[in-house]
Amino acid sequence: MYKKILVPLDGSALSSAVLPRVRPIAECAGAQVVLLRVVPEIGMRIGVPAPPADAQLAEQPGAPPLQAVPLEIAQYESAARAYLNHVAAELSAAGIATRTRVVTGPVTDGILDVANEEGVDLIAMSTHGRGGLGRFLLGSIAGQVVHYAKAPVLLVRATADEQAPAACSYRKILVPLDGSAFSHAVLPHARQVATCLGAQVILLQAIPEPEPEASEAHWMLTFGGPASIGEVPGEGGLRPGMDPSAQNQWAESIRAELVRRTEREMEAAQSNLNAAASVFKSAGLPVETMIQVGRPAEVILDAATANAADMIAMATHGRSGIQRLLLGSVADRIVRHAHVPVLLVRPESASE
Repeated sequence: MYKKILVPLDGSALSSAVLPRVRPIAECAGAQVVLLRVVPEIGMRIGVPAPPADAQLAEQPGAPPLQAVPLEIAQYESAARAYLNHVAAELSAAGIATRTRVVTGPVTDGILDVANEEGVDLIAMSTHGRGGLGRFLLGSIAGQVVHYAKAPVLLVRATADEQAPAACSYRKILVPLDGSAFSHAVLPHARQVATCLGAQVILLQAIPEPEPEASEAHWMLTFGGPASIGEVPGEGGLRPGMDPSAQNQWAESIRAELVRRTEREMEAAQSNLNAAASVFKSAGLPVETMIQVGRPAEVILDAATANAADMIAMATHGRSGIQRLLLGSVADRIVRHAHVPVLLVRPESASE
């Protein structure tokens, strides 16, 4: 289980929305929390009054260099330490071992560098930061952290119109899979978190709506109804203008084949879910399996709501290690729209 958790903050209420979500994990695991504030070097002068005229004169050639930027950085760092110390005091009062770090530089690099230096095994952060816009917006800093971090990342979507709970608990964890070895990389993490928190696990596999293959679609458009799967009318076959009964026969044949394909997909999915469920059953955890047909992102989001899940845990790569659960597609959409924390695990073989 996690022993050291890195929590990047930027001083905003939106970024601190992660704290109630990470607290129960730190408490049950006995983990140390490292609070981090990265003071960016670029843009430090925004909103700072211009130096007086005599100071501007001092910038002429031969004059001693001004100390404005170092002083600004020192002020930001001092404010950052004061803020982190305040947050640390609250966590320490709850019995959570807490340390603080303040570094200066590019935000993403700062987070990744500190994560490596500290040897953390979990990074927990909000997907929105100061102003609710770009500081920790997925696709920017949080997206880069997920893409490059060696440790799993717990992302909490925070918006200005939502109030973070004073405390939270994790009773149900939804674990989406797609049958690939990549997607199964999340299973050990989900098992550890569920064991620690005493949560129920719901294993879900989404099966996309079956669609005709390109050749089948061609014949559907050409003849007004598809040929039987794998069959293309030959010299003596049917041609445009065939009688309606033959067209209906074709249409029925492909509908039946698509149903058979879905059934085969569901059988394979159930076999996959049963194997995954054994991981949790062996640990004495309550687990159930679900299979639903539809677009993966929508299926996962709907299932999370319908089952009152408190966390979604998934791999950032899925089938073929490329698209199915790749951040930027399914996982990206889930983080952007889920109302619960999302634990993202990047498979080791996808880290290169």
